[in-house]
Amino acid sequence: MTLLRRDLIHLVGKAGGVAAAYATMAAMGLLPVPKAYAGPPDLPPGNGRRVVIIGAGIAGMVIALELHKAGYAPLVLEARSRPGGRNWTLRGGDTVVETGSVQHVAWDAGPNMYFNPGPARLPYHHQGILSYCRELGVALEVMSNDNRGALLHSDTGFDGTPQRNRQVVNDLRGYVAELAAKVLDRDALGQEMTAQDKDHIRAMLRSFGALDRDMAYKGSPRAGYATPPAGGFQAGTVGQPLDLRGILESGFWEFESNFGEGWHQAATMMQPIGGMGRIGEAFGRRLGRTITYGAAVSELRRVGDRARVVLRDERTRRERAV
Repeated sequence: MTLLRRDLIHLVGKAGGVAAAYATMAAMGLLPVPKAYAGPPDLPPGNGRRVVIIGAGIAGMVIALELHKAGYAPLVLEARSRPGGRNWTLRGGDTVVETGSVQHVAWDAGPNMYFNPGPARLPYHHQGILSYCRELGVALEVMSNDNRGALLHSDTGFDGTPQRNRQVVNDLRGYVAELAAKVLDRDALGQEMTAQDKDHIRAMLRSFGALDRDMAYKGSPRAGYATPPAGGFQAGTVGQPLDLRGILESGFWEFESNFGEGWHQAATMMQPIGGMGRIGEAFGRRLGRTITYGAAVSELRRVGDRARVVLRDERTRRERAV
């Protein structure tokens, strides 16, 4: 049997998630260097040219801000009475008005009592919006996105008994590492894998899965202790690993055990202090009169080499062209 590097990485990733595939590629020296955020594009001088932007969502306000810096005269038309679009935060006393629906937020008012109905967190690689948070003075705080102390429940696994996320994740990785180590020892990878490749992968698997000297998984402090360590010589007793069949039957490996490793997720992320709506509010303050609120666009068409935009003023219920 011959197994190519590509096939090995695919199988490891399918069984152990992104972290397993990442560690395997790192051990083999196959990872590219990520490119850094280059900042907003350089725009040609605007010389006061007027630009109409429909919608004061984050994208629309970013465009308006950058056009303003380049010397244009942007005008943002927003149908709602607030900036931010989907990026907003609900607090006690707010009212949500949608087509055929009016909802009142009845929970208590307070600085930490809020709900983000749209985006709720910022991963490290969203360098664009993070840079605008710095520029606009939006204070950020760390958000715990992947709680290894949480309990996972499945009706089909472990007779419905909840299991600690930490143990599920690390036991699963231990079993995957042991399986991969056994494949290496049987020389099932063929000549496409060099001896140095195998040595590197064995070392990586031993560390990744907390395997013993015999490349077997028999539990790990990462998964938790049956008897916690204490002072002096009380090193604690490592708990017995969960049954692999139970982990597979539970389905935890499909999402929960890899939740913090997805591209759009991370174990720790960032969030604005006071809710995601702080970002839209900061843009709105910076842009000021550049944004016209309560202006629902009812018509947009090209007239010669110009554009005709007709909006309805929600206060007067009248339409006018801009």
